[in-house]
Amino acid sequence: MTTRRVGRLPDDLTSFVGRRGAITQVKRLVSASRLVTLTGVAGVGKSRLAIRVARDLRRAFPDGIWLVELGKVLPGDDLAQVLVSSLGLEPSDLPPEAALADQLADKRMLILLDGCEHLLDECVPLVGDLLAAAPEVRVLATSRAPLALAAERVWPVLPMVMPRVDREGHVVQRATGFEVLELFADRASAVLPGFVIGPANEALVVRLCRQLDGLPLAIELAAVWMRSLSVEEIVDRLSDRYRLLTLGDRSGLPHHRTLRAAVEWSFDLCSPTEQAVWARLSVFAGGFELDAAEAVCVGDGVTVEDVFIGVAGLVEKSVLVKEDQPATRTRYRLLKTIQEYGRERLGGGAKELALRRRHRDHFLLLAEHVDAEWLGPHQVEWLTRLRQDRSNLRAALDFCRTEPGEGHEGLRMAAALRFFWAAGGSLREGRYWLDEMLQAVSEPGQQRARALTTNGLVSAMQGDTEAARALLAEARDAARRAEYGSVLALTTHIAGLVDLLRNENAAATSRLAEALERREMLQHDGVALLSLPNLALLAAFRGDCERAVELCEECREICEEHGELWGRSWAELVLGLARWRQGDFPAALAHVHECLRIKQLFNDVPGMLMAIELEAWLSATQGRVARAARLSSAVAHLWRPLGRYLFGLERYLGWHAEADARIRNALPTAELRAERSRGAEYTLDELIRFALGERPPAPSEEEPVRLTPREREVARLVAQGLSNRQIAEQLVISKRTSDSHIEHILAKLGATSRAQIAVWVAEQP
Repeated sequence: MTTRRVGRLPDDLTSFVGRRGAITQVKRLVSASRLVTLTGVAGVGKSRLAIRVARDLRRAFPDGIWLVELGKVLPGDDLAQVLVSSLGLEPSDLPPEAALADQLADKRMLILLDGCEHLLDECVPLVGDLLAAAPEVRVLATSRAPLALAAERVWPVLPMVMPRVDREGHVVQRATGFEVLELFADRASAVLPGFVIGPANEALVVRLCRQLDGLPLAIELAAVWMRSLSVEEIVDRLSDRYRLLTLGDRSGLPHHRTLRAAVEWSFDLCSPTEQAVWARLSVFAGGFELDAAEAVCVGDGVTVEDVFIGVAGLVEKSVLVKEDQPATRTRYRLLKTIQEYGRERLGGGAKELALRRRHRDHFLLLAEHVDAEWLGPHQVEWLTRLRQDRSNLRAALDFCRTEPGEGHEGLRMAAALRFFWAAGGSLREGRYWLDEMLQAVSEPGQQRARALTTNGLVSAMQGDTEAARALLAEARDAARRAEYGSVLALTTHIAGLVDLLRNENAAATSRLAEALERREMLQHDGVALLSLPNLALLAAFRGDCERAVELCEECREICEEHGELWGRSWAELVLGLARWRQGDFPAALAHVHECLRIKQLFNDVPGMLMAIELEAWLSATQGRVARAARLSSAVAHLWRPLGRYLFGLERYLGWHAEADARIRNALPTAELRAERSRGAEYTLDELIRFALGERPPAPSEEEPVRLTPREREVARLVAQGLSNRQIAEQLVISKRTSDSHIEHILAKLGATSRAQIAVWVAEQP
């Protein structure tokens, strides 16, 4: 005998793929709450997830699970009557609202209201009355905006998680096991039997899914094209995704059939203000903060209040994604699909040009502000901000390059981003944009002189010292003609670095000594400040370690005064080198580790590897040859993509050779091979932990560090680079109290330096 199935829930025509964690969480919510609403952007899979959850909960609802599709219901229709008909209730002479209350009062059922977003005004009172009248009835709703009832629990349905890729687009994590790829493989194999994702096509499929924002609807529509196109051909044709992704399910609701229909449905549900803000926000690339949105979008009839209300409304309607990240400043982003539709509604022409120019102006001002404030306590914060806005910076620079008459601003911007290129590990990209802008603007002047100087610095740090010399020669000539004294003086500092990197040590010493005659530059220019540790390094090369220590201590004093960290990290490195050469091994190791911890904050890969290489030399000198072999092997392996090994400095290469000889003479061949093999397998994070003697704690043993509110406040100020005295002044406490707080923080964190406190603060949500 078969059991009658109570309710109305359609069978899946295609298999349900992924969302295992979401299914579990939503089922828990439904068991604990009487109203659960799944929200999310168009095409993210709210309906399919709700139906799958409902199907799994059948046994819990003896009176059935009933799907009510609201997509075809128009505003103004009698929604209560729609529910009466959809729930299979008995005919009644009562008004529909009363009939619902009467016949559902003793029922234990789950009602799935699918697609509430265009009927919120009708849904809210009806659902509220229904829940009050029928205590055993539960409602699972899908909507692009919450119902905003007191009993409601909202579950945001997010795009599917994507494998992580590096800057070149290579897959960093193994793609196997990602639900987004399972979905594409399942749908593609349905139209192309035998299709599988493997090493030959994995990177392309990941790229495709990333371009589609991980939206299930978009991925399913793209997979249909596997019948006639390859993955690579689909990726190539995604420049117009709305034309390509049109082969949807003809049996579905109209706004579920194609990607364009789904997005248009969302746009039509927005207010005129929200529509205007949506279109204007499309000029952003990646993400943005509210102040950026206001700076760019205000004007031509749109006020600051309109932008604020529009952003809030678009977040509420799941058009804007509020980024989930450990930051004090809230960031938002438009998925590419949503952004492209907004750009289309913007319409091009003078209006879009004005918006793109305001977008460029905002990020130009940000770049110049960071440059002016670099020699201060917020370097890590500034670099984080610029990294978050990397896509916007690229878009602004590209606008300057491609739009006639905008090249001078692009030149300003590329030069102003000098610390983003140099300290932020973006030398290759910096060189590219500087070359492009210098080619676009050939007229001599102050901006060209400044850009040439910055390009000379970036080229030198890349190891291209020939190009750096030529750029600096042109920069000096341009600065003299424009009577630009500060840039002219700066070229001497950078020229000294170039001589150092060319192993012309006598010329470098002379040039840096000349540059340092203008001591006042050290107090306001972070590039000039580096001449102190560079000159100290040259002193250490010739055996004058006392002079090296003296110069590094001067650098550290200036850094302490300003709360500066990047220049200090180089001073710590050279101090470690000098103390090693003097035979003070504990002090040398302390300086090396301090350097490494600071450079972690900047993600300064060459600097971190140089510090670890120095620790390898130190270990070899102390007879810890196995450790030295592993460290040295790891550094050599990780340095390969960076260019000239150990910056090509002959003295560094000589010390490396001496350490290598000690290692080979002391270790048996098998043990040497094993240590080097182990080192070559290290990731950068693993190498840093090994060098610092840190081990990742087991999850069960990891206890959260508990700081008092005041200690947290002090820790944040330490992370900003403030000295103990500056912290005391800011918090209006005595310096002794400030010292005591920092001692307690170090003890609780198990830390030994201020840099470790800064790392801990950066990791906190």
